[in-house]
Amino acid sequence: MKRIICKVIVLLVLMSVTTVLQANRYAMEKSLRGFWYFKIGDNPEWAATGYDDSNWQKIFVPEKWEEEGYQGYDGYAWYRYHFDVPEDFSKRELFIELGYIDDVDEVFFNGIKIGQTGSFPPYYSTAYNANRVYRIPGNIVKYGKNNVVAVRVYDSQLEGGIVRGNVVLGAADIAINLDVNLCGTWNFNTGHTPSKNDVEQIVVPGKWENQGFYDYNGYAVYSTSFDLPSSMAKTRMVFLAGRIDDYDQVYINDTFIGQTGDYSGRNNTDKHTEFRNYCVPMNVLKPGKNTVEIRVYDRGGEGGILEGAVGLITQDRFIEFWREKRRSNKYY
Repeated sequence: MKRIICKVIVLLVLMSVTTVLQANRYAMEKSLRGFWYFKIGDNPEWAATGYDDSNWQKIFVPEKWEEEGYQGYDGYAWYRYHFDVPEDFSKRELFIELGYIDDVDEVFFNGIKIGQTGSFPPYYSTAYNANRVYRIPGNIVKYGKNNVVAVRVYDSQLEGGIVRGNVVLGAADIAINLDVNLCGTWNFNTGHTPSKNDVEQIVVPGKWENQGFYDYNGYAVYSTSFDLPSSMAKTRMVFLAGRIDDYDQVYINDTFIGQTGDYSGRNNTDKHTEFRNYCVPMNVLKPGKNTVEIRVYDRGGEGGILEGAVGLITQDRFIEFWREKRRSNKYY
């Protein structure tokens, strides 16, 4: 009976989630247009929060770097920008919008990779016509203090850099504060089951086409591990898996938790707009190390864990979150 009640709660919430979290409008914005630190070349140390960029050149963003003194340059370059995040953004979902970047980018917020669009050499694929919008996990943000965004860019030819579009920090709807936040880098492989060979690293959430798997359709597996405090091991938890295109199955510690759609791919019912939320049966989670696998089948177009919060939250806090959203009437 308790398991049935839990399923009903999740189904009711999904009716709101699918509608609420898709739009890309912000309740509040902070413009990031202006002069950013800039340096040609490529060095992974340039992503670090504490890196001293004071001797870098400054160029205006958004604008083609050719118009800022780098005429004819093709190749790698990095941008860095320092800014304060307002305190009143702290209870909302945060996104950084960077407009259009020519050709490929990789974005770090306070030293943590939050997204990528296009593929870098040697498996190069351009994404010059894609508007960049990346979710920022709340646990890596320093509210009311200095934060650093670093953008690695590769340009193959013609114009390059953060060339045009909206460049803002956006505070959207009320944030869901997970007890265990699993947004970040996961292991990833194509196929039906996890693999110890041919494992790639991929940022979750983010469509896999933007992370080296351009035009891939079919089966793939995301996997990661996390530590759970002993106090939560006996608590009723809900696992959030974000919005997935198209179908999925979720396993925690090799135990099947739930699925959305026909994972076999035989049924073409559209499920890509639904955010996945699954109640975790008691005694599945354990103190210390736990593993999670999200198996995905994509029928075509974009694929993977596209957006949304990914991780664990207590059932009580999950229900209260949605009650607060209804009371606030701030659906967007």
